Amino acid sequence: MVTMQQIADRCGVSRGTVDRALHHKEGVREEVAERIRATAREMGYISNRLVMQQTRQWKIGVVLHSGHSAFVQMLCELFSSFSERELIPNITVIVRVMQDMDVQHQLTLIDELVTTEHIDGLALMPLANTLVRDRINTLSEQQGIPVVTFNTDITDANRLAYVGADNIAAGRAAAALLGMVMQGRGSVLPILGQRSGHYADSQRYTGFLSEMAENFPGIRILHPECSFLDENLAERIASRAIHSDEEVNGFYLTSAGREGVYHAVNAAENREKIHIVVHDITEGNVRMVKQGTVDFIIGQDVKTQGTLPIRLLYDYLERHQFPKERMNITDITIKFRCNV
Repeated sequence: MVTMQQIADRCGVSRGTVDRALHHKEGVREEVAERIRATAREMGYISNRLVMQQTRQWKIGVVLHSGHSAFVQMLCELFSSFSERELIPNITVIVRVMQDMDVQHQLTLIDELVTTEHIDGLALMPLANTLVRDRINTLSEQQGIPVVTFNTDITDANRLAYVGADNIAAGRAAAALLGMVMQGRGSVLPILGQRSGHYADSQRYTGFLSEMAENFPGIRILHPECSFLDENLAERIASRAIHSDEEVNGFYLTSAGREGVYHAVNAAENREKIHIVVHDITEGNVRMVKQGTVDFIIGQDVKTQGTLPIRLLYDYLERHQFPKERMNITDITIKFRCNV
């Protein structure tokens, strides 16, 4: 059997450091802890605590929407691999992904996880709707199933915690960057992924408008369009804007629908004069930055969003530990041609 000392020798750290990393205690830098856990997995380490103790097997459900989004696909992979990555075998993560933004579909998936899979906790990317809020409250208050929201939130729901970016701040950052490259003048067309139901989208747009109004009054913000996550529709919207009398020279994309906009901009004769700011560090967005189509990417911490919700639920269920923070705000990063 592989021992902690053998892992410590392989990693060049103390046995105490290995113990803290494997049991998710404080006092170890995250990059060091991840290296130790990766080494433990490679060596086939099994915790003596789990061998000697009769630990309960916990089931945690995850519901995501916008399943065709590259960012959501990354989240899905992180959630699905949580038990193996974090070396916590007594937890099963059951992931359900919506391909649409239908409230009833989200409620149905939640109910199926509760009644069929008998989950003990729920990590939810909620749609902004009172029915979803009420279901969260019913789960936590009447059924004893804790809920952690991530990526987007319903602030007046009785959830255990939220994990995700400050989307208003992210929208402000997008406006500041776009305003800078447009030198404070011109016209911008915001293109939202959804017109309603996605709190993150609306918050980003709110932050964007506030920053533009306060610091870039010379830039005209056109009435926002919505792609409804449809790449073909996004391309038609962008192409129509480029060839209109509005002289659009800036696009702000709050979520999916980016590829369609990129096609339209790359086909335009004046594409060098068109500036774009988008959200999420995906392969497609990075490629467009390198190509010169996109000026800036506002990135969010996908790894934390795909890990911490399960960790908080596990600590609450297994150890009866409440989260230290109800609002766990993840970092925003900015990518451009010099750092992608």
